[in-house]
Amino acid sequence: MVTAPNVNRKGHGNGSTEQVCSIMIDAKKKIIQQFNTELGSDLKGFERIYEFHQSLNVQKNEIEKSLSMASSEAPSKVKVVIETVERIGVEFEQLEKSSVEFRNDIQKAMQETDKSIDMQRIINTISHLDKSLAYLSFIKHVENISDKIQISLAAGDDESTISLYTNLTDISCQLQLSSCHHLVNYVRETLHFWHNLIKDKLSKEYNDILKALKWPFCSNNTNSLIPPMAETLTKFKILTEYLLHLQLPEESVKPVVTSVLLTDFVPVSLPISLLVRPLRQRFIYHFTGAKLTNRQDKPEWFFTQILTWIKNHIQWVQKHVQPVANSIGFSHVDVKVEFMQTLVQLAVEKLHSELAIVQYDDVLFAHLVDEALGFERELRETLFYPPTQPATVFVLTQAHVFVKWINMEKKYATEKMDAILSSSTAWDKLSNSDTDDMKVTECADAFLTLLTTISDRYKHLPQPGHRLQFLELQLELIDDWRIRLLQLLHETNEDPLISLMPCILNTLHYVATVLEEWGVTVHFLQLYFFKKQFEAVESATLEGGDFDKTIGDVEGSVFDEAIALLKRLEKELINEISDAVALDVKAKSRPYRTDKWFAMQSTKEVVSLSVTPSGYSMFQELATQLNQLYNTLALPLFNQAWKNLALQFDQFLLEEVVLVNHFNTGGAEQVEYDITRNLFPLFGLYINKPESYFPLIKEACILLNILLGSAMLLLEALNSNNETSQREILADIGVHKISPKLALKVLGTRTDIAYL
Repeated sequence: MVTAPNVNRKGHGNGSTEQVCSIMIDAKKKIIQQFNTELGSDLKGFERIYEFHQSLNVQKNEIEKSLSMASSEAPSKVKVVIETVERIGVEFEQLEKSSVEFRNDIQKAMQETDKSIDMQRIINTISHLDKSLAYLSFIKHVENISDKIQISLAAGDDESTISLYTNLTDISCQLQLSSCHHLVNYVRETLHFWHNLIKDKLSKEYNDILKALKWPFCSNNTNSLIPPMAETLTKFKILTEYLLHLQLPEESVKPVVTSVLLTDFVPVSLPISLLVRPLRQRFIYHFTGAKLTNRQDKPEWFFTQILTWIKNHIQWVQKHVQPVANSIGFSHVDVKVEFMQTLVQLAVEKLHSELAIVQYDDVLFAHLVDEALGFERELRETLFYPPTQPATVFVLTQAHVFVKWINMEKKYATEKMDAILSSSTAWDKLSNSDTDDMKVTECADAFLTLLTTISDRYKHLPQPGHRLQFLELQLELIDDWRIRLLQLLHETNEDPLISLMPCILNTLHYVATVLEEWGVTVHFLQLYFFKKQFEAVESATLEGGDFDKTIGDVEGSVFDEAIALLKRLEKELINEISDAVALDVKAKSRPYRTDKWFAMQSTKEVVSLSVTPSGYSMFQELATQLNQLYNTLALPLFNQAWKNLALQFDQFLLEEVVLVNHFNTGGAEQVEYDITRNLFPLFGLYINKPESYFPLIKEACILLNILLGSAMLLLEALNSNNETSQREILADIGVHKISPKLALKVLGTRTDIAYL
């Protein structure tokens, strides 16, 4: 390996000399490193030194060649650089010159801008003065109109006065969106000033005309039916037209509200307000203070008075006032509704004041609520007062009043139920009932009337939430009533047919039927929809779900749960009555069950067959019980009862008569005669084809009475292992319900087969 010689020179001279020395030392190190890489540590590697020498010579030649080329190209590159620098210098001088020119332009523009600003200032001053002049001109215009109104008003020229006032009203309406608030206020105050003066004048004239027309038409006004003079009526219509034009714009109307309840009453037109004024004065006179007509126990007096005034005046108002409103473009004013609304407002104010007094007396409170609801019902259903207009129920649905009201409803409904159930005639059938087959009891009819009354009382409530609270009260009463009936059943230990059970059954069935009919009416379908919505919102709120996904499809009715409970109790009672009747009939059946069926005479030995003597008492008891069921139960309930009874008796005759006895030919013929000629006709009094409800005993009679040869073949076939063929053979002889195994048992009761 070649090693570098140890070069140790003292540093002297400048820094460039030291740099050169350093470069030479690095070059030597690189050469020595390259030698070591090529030759390695093997001494034999020195043979490659000639090859290494040749490669170094090649590199040397290439370096010399590149240096010679660089020396020839350098002058051209330097020339290019010099040319570029000169071009950049020229461009820089041009830019510097442009910059000076641009700066001069800016200074000149700024001087011109200062002149424009001065000019704009002058223009703004002129514009401001122009607006001020227009402002003053506008005020002058308003003052001119005011002066003309004053002159017309003094001269008694109502037509000109109203025309000028209308112009002033239009100006006020146009200024509503103006930013000149002082001007808007000035015009509004001017308008109100003239409105009050003109209204006072026209109101006095209007009242004089109303007196000439004998208004209002009250019971003591004997001349109210006399047609008014044409001149008087014409003057009335002209003044009505003026008063309609005198109406203040809606934006400037500030109604005087004495109670929060009255915020729902919108202001009415001036003619209607003046028409109602004498009625209001009469109302205040009669129903405030210490007047004899102002009695807390007689709220119907003031409600009736309001209704009477509406009925006596509404047609006249609609005939003589509405055409005037339509003729001047005020067709949006419904004078009939406004007249009713103003009088209803009197009733609302009076009701509100009365409730504050009678709320601590249950009797007076209940009576006041009854009369208020009756008043509302008369308004909506008879006088067609719009449902969007407020009335007395708005007073009753105040939170504290509503809670009191619904508690009173529950209290009186519970007391009414007690009275209904404790009545001596509660379980009597209605004498004039159109549904005689339903055996409707007074108890059922009275209870449904109670529920109907509650529905009538709350169906006009505007808020679904309030109606749903009353619905919950009704559902609670239905459940309470069902429990009371159940308690009455537990208190009696008598025979079901002679106890209250049939009457209670009829009552349950009739009420459930009526509730099913109610459930599909518009009133209760709406309540069911609202109920589902409230439940869906509550569920979505609690679970954080989507309301639209929670509500789903709305099917069913509000009474579904109540009807299900009533029908379940009804089914239990039907089964209990059917079991009791079946037990009584079975108690009379012992002689029939233990008769000598194996030793009876056949039809060949007697003149004619008759009912087995041992079965007289059983069949008689069955006939009596069926007749009693028919007379005491509603027809749908009776149909359920006899079907239950037929099912039990069919099973009983097969198991307790056929399968436990042996029958000779006479016995088989006798039992078939008893079934087909006595049992079936007993049920045939009430149904068609009664034999279809006794399949087991009917088929047993077939098996007992087929010929011996056929019976033997059938016996042989039934002993085979193919159940399908067994059933087919049984079906061929009319046996469908009895299984092959049971058929073998029935055949085994025949003495002609048993002895073989």
